[in-house]
Amino acid sequence: MEFAVLGPLHVSGDQGPLPLGVGKQRTLLAELLCRAGRPVSPATLVEALWEQRPPRTAADNLRLYVHQLRRTLGQDRITRTDAGFVLAVRPGELDADRFETLAGQGGAALSGGDHERAAALLRQALELWRGPAYAGLNLTAGLRDHARRLEEERLAALEHRIEADLARGLHAALIAELTGLVAEHPLRERPRRQLMLALARSGRQAEALATYREARRVFAAELGLDPGDELNRLHQAILTGTLDPAPAGAAGPAARPPAQLPTDISDFTGRDEQLAQLTAQLGDEPPQGPGQVRVCVIAGMGGVGKTTLAVHAAHRIARHYPDGQLHTNLHGAEASPADPGQVLAAFLTSLGVPRSTLPESVDERAALFRSSLAERRMLIVLDNAASEQQVRPLLPGTSGCAVVITSRARLSGLSGAALIELSVLHLRQGVRLLARIAGAGRVAAEPESAAEIVRLSDGIPLAVRVAGARLVARPHWPLTRLAGQLKDERRRLDQFATGDLAVRASLALSYVGLEPAARRAFRLLGALEVPDFAGWVAGALLDLPVPVGEELVESLVDSQLVLISGVDPAGQPRYRFHDLVRLYARERAELEDRPEAVAAALGRAFGGWLALAEQATERVQGSSSAIIHGSAPRWSSPDGTPWEIRQDPMAWFDTERTALVAAIRQACALGLAEVAWDTACCAERYFDVSGLFDDWRALHERVLAACLAAGDRLGEAVIRRGLMHATTWTETGEAMAAQYDGAERLIAMFTELDERRGLSDAYVLRAWGEAARGDMAQGLRSGRTALELAERSGHQGGEARAHVCMAVAYGTRDIKMAIVHLLRGLDLAAKLGNPRFEATTLQFLGLAHAHAKEFEAGLEYMVRALAIYRQIRDPLLEAMGLVALAKLYAGHHDPRARAVAEAAELLSRSHRLAHHRADALWVLGGVDLAEGRVSEAVAHLEESVRLWRTRGWREFLAGALGSLAEAYTAAGDHAAAATARREAQRLAGSPQAG
Repeated sequence: MEFAVLGPLHVSGDQGPLPLGVGKQRTLLAELLCRAGRPVSPATLVEALWEQRPPRTAADNLRLYVHQLRRTLGQDRITRTDAGFVLAVRPGELDADRFETLAGQGGAALSGGDHERAAALLRQALELWRGPAYAGLNLTAGLRDHARRLEEERLAALEHRIEADLARGLHAALIAELTGLVAEHPLRERPRRQLMLALARSGRQAEALATYREARRVFAAELGLDPGDELNRLHQAILTGTLDPAPAGAAGPAARPPAQLPTDISDFTGRDEQLAQLTAQLGDEPPQGPGQVRVCVIAGMGGVGKTTLAVHAAHRIARHYPDGQLHTNLHGAEASPADPGQVLAAFLTSLGVPRSTLPESVDERAALFRSSLAERRMLIVLDNAASEQQVRPLLPGTSGCAVVITSRARLSGLSGAALIELSVLHLRQGVRLLARIAGAGRVAAEPESAAEIVRLSDGIPLAVRVAGARLVARPHWPLTRLAGQLKDERRRLDQFATGDLAVRASLALSYVGLEPAARRAFRLLGALEVPDFAGWVAGALLDLPVPVGEELVESLVDSQLVLISGVDPAGQPRYRFHDLVRLYARERAELEDRPEAVAAALGRAFGGWLALAEQATERVQGSSSAIIHGSAPRWSSPDGTPWEIRQDPMAWFDTERTALVAAIRQACALGLAEVAWDTACCAERYFDVSGLFDDWRALHERVLAACLAAGDRLGEAVIRRGLMHATTWTETGEAMAAQYDGAERLIAMFTELDERRGLSDAYVLRAWGEAARGDMAQGLRSGRTALELAERSGHQGGEARAHVCMAVAYGTRDIKMAIVHLLRGLDLAAKLGNPRFEATTLQFLGLAHAHAKEFEAGLEYMVRALAIYRQIRDPLLEAMGLVALAKLYAGHHDPRARAVAEAAELLSRSHRLAHHRADALWVLGGVDLAEGRVSEAVAHLEESVRLWRTRGWREFLAGALGSLAEAYTAAGDHAAAATARREAQRLAGSPQAG
């Protein structure tokens, strides 16, 4: 959305201009824009709209105007706080803010002596003006003051721009503009000085002196003063012929720009031609204003030195980009390339954009990124790009910036990009590189052997670097020994006759030096499709003790075949493959290992993840659903030593999540449905507690397809149950009521499988679905069935859940029985040691006591619940608890109800919890109505009803409609009130049958 006040008031959205009405509604918007982001009290707004003669209905009229503006701008745009109304304006939406930002940047550039940039920035700032500020409005005192301030800033920016143009030598071109400016503002001294300077430097000294005489006359007549010191000094310089032709300027302190380039390559060798091409393309002063972004793509096969060249060249040309350098690895050759949206988030935060204000979509972030770079001169290095589609959102929009991209592909779809293709090093360059790594003395002592090593490595920088590293690690070796090893063609894997022959040969230099167990670990690790892994994975793949596996991985690190990607919270390293090395490892496995041996090794690795996830989930206090396992084999260390997660289980899941999900997906692709669904089930509590509902759903949908393909009925039932939990609180489409149909399917499946714990969970889900449909009697029967099944199967979590759902079914119809079941559920939650479920039960107890008019007891339960929610940092449950507390306060007319409800609504909105947001808005609407804020009540309740319609909970929808009918009545809209009331009565009186 764009707000414009530098001229006639104007607002536009995605679909074009927005209707703003006339008169006081436009004045109200202008007053809020004048103080955008700050609260404006109703008293201030009433005074602004009606000055000294407000009508008796002024407060109601103001609320109506605010309500109408909310309808036009969006409900979230104008909020009410204790201090007044606040109009939310995002960065870059208000033209006055953009003007002040650009003018400030231009002034800073002028002070720093960067006249080209200053002129461009100030010109853009002035182009935002379409006329006098707030033109066409009946200006209030506040708007007049703001308009005068903006006009003064406009004149200052104009004078600064002229100052920059004078410094650029545009004297003659400025004379006409300055003549008009002096005539319009005869008492401003700076334009007269600028006009005198422009005339004098254009060879028109007589006219410059006449301008001074005119200034003396006007100032004396109007002000009784003589011209100031600057005009007098300039006059004297023109008279004496000592006018300095060079502009004066004082350099100001420079802000610290982002400097993200990796360390320059100390042993950079060769590539002189390509380096010259890069610096010629990007190293001169970038042009200002419109023009195509300068982009260079460095393409070539893996290991050929693309990144080395890009980083070295970037350091060489960085001085031409004073606003900083951005750098990222796009992981283009890996299974999961970097998400452009996440890269943009990192770039924008580096540029000073608060993370909390980042847009959600990639397109919006890309637009904000281009805007943020519009007046900057920055160098951007995008390393290891996958495709044009990945790169395009990361490109700036103006010619002041430059981009260096490395990729295995040519990226020919990037229009206008210069392409630099890298090939292998020349022999002399390769020898120089080897000397810089292994030592100039050793190479000089054996020049023929050094040249032979480079020749046998085909001049690929990666191969030369690996050879040099081996020599560094073996200082006692003569170069002839390594050269002799490389002469054996069999050891150089010359059987790879097509494709990346040189790359394969260079990778073989490290591979052939490994012990047999390390080679096998290398091959099998390459078969995994995970982005990174812990050291134990090698032990699982080879069925060796975990410490042995970790040692094998470290030997691969020493051979530069595996990289250390980081360290987990327990201090254990995590590893990853270079993309090309992984491909090479897989090719070696195809040549040296039987397919069934590779499959068995992968099965052990998947079994290792399952065993660890099984341990971790038992210690995560998430859902009380039964953890149901299949018969997929777990892997444990063959030496019998204890093997378990070495840190907090949530921290383990945080570290392992990406690899765990990738392993589950690979298991699905290989048809290993049982280990896939069992591991996915173990991750459910983690997804639940972390609020990762989208990730949870996406993974389970993939696993469900694998179970269906394999005909695994138990896996299908367990995963369908998990999917229902994943979509309960966030998904629309009557998600709550839809639980009934899903639960019916689960009941049939778990009955067929004779899985009573799962069957108990399914009946609990059906009970909730029946409650949502309004059939409380059937919900109570389903709850009793769930309780009986849980008791018979020893499923204490199921017992606790059954008691709570039965309490909900009793509801306000029988508060005493509801409290009995809740207390029983609370006791079971304590025995289970599950604080999350304990807090949920406390919250329901608080509501039950509130309905029983026992406010103090209810409040005590609520406070205990919220304390637990905040301790375990669960946003879903905290939102639920805040809504419940707000209901309790509202039911007892406690003034704290509004603040708590607003906090609940904000938390629910930020985490996309539609159910709890609908509930919070319902409470807010009731509070508004009780306080006489009719228009706000209507707005809140309309949104609540809209959300309840997507949830499918009939009782809540009916209640919200009833409240909305009251709000419509208070607003005088009796027809709308009657419609809402009829629908509420129909919903309340006709529950669906179970």
